[in-house]
Amino acid sequence: MTLRPFRPRLRAGLLTLLCLGGGGLGFAAPAAAQTSIAQGGVAACPDFAPARVVLDLQIAPLRTDYSQSIRQLAQKPGRRPVAGRTANSHTLGLAAIQYNQQWQAGVMTASLGQGRYCGAAQTLTVTFGYDERTVYVARELPQGSCIHGEVLAHEMRHVTVDEQLLREYVPVLKRRLEEVVGRAGPAQGRSERQVMAAIEQPIKAAMRQLMEEFGRERNARQARIDTPAEYERISQSCNGEINRYLGRV
Repeated sequence: MTLRPFRPRLRAGLLTLLCLGGGGLGFAAPAAAQTSIAQGGVAACPDFAPARVVLDLQIAPLRTDYSQSIRQLAQKPGRRPVAGRTANSHTLGLAAIQYNQQWQAGVMTASLGQGRYCGAAQTLTVTFGYDERTVYVARELPQGSCIHGEVLAHEMRHVTVDEQLLREYVPVLKRRLEEVVGRAGPAQGRSERQVMAAIEQPIKAAMRQLMEEFGRERNARQARIDTPAEYERISQSCNGEINRYLGRV
C-alpha cells in the first residue's frame, strides 16, 4: 500500500507562430495589424488582443493489475517511504499514476521595420492531468478475499484524492496562467525567434512552478492516507487473514 509519488512528465511547450501580414503555421494568418511609424522608420508595436487560456483536463481510464507479486511491487521505482514502516514491511498494493502536462502557445508577430519585431501570445492551450493510472494489488492476496478487498479499498482512496485534487487545481491553473500572459504584454526582439523565446520564458517558468506546487499538495494529501495507524488497521483486519498469505512470500 505504497503510493508512487508525483513524478511529472514535463514536455516542452510548443509555440505556434502567427505572422501578421504573412503566412501562419497551424492557423490562418490574420490581416496585418495597423501600426504607426515612429521616428527612425520603426513602427510601434500594434495592439494585440488579450491571450485566451484553454485547459484540457486529462484523466485516463483506471486500470487494475493483480498479477504483480509483493516482491515486484516493492521493486517498482518511485515508491514513497512511509513513516513508521519497518524494514520487513510488505507492499501489498500500489496506486501508480503517470502525470502529463503539455502546452501550446499561438503567438502573433509583426515586423516593425529596421530589423525589429514584436509579438504576443494569442492562445495558450494546456493539457493537464493523468495519462496512465493503475491500481495494483499483490497477487498473493486472492481476488475475492477479505484482505484483497481491504487493500483495494485503501488504494482507491488514493485514486479519489488524485481525481479530486486535479479538478480543484484546474481553475487555479487557468487563473494563474491568465495572470502570467496578461502581465507579460508584447515582446520585442531583433528576430521572430527572439520574440518567441521572450514569450515562452515566463510561460515555462510559471508552468514549472505550478506543477511543483501541485506535486507538493498531492504528496501532502496522499501522506494523510498512508499513516502507521492505517497500516496497522489493515494488518489487523479480516481476523488477521493477511498472515496466511504473507507466509508464502
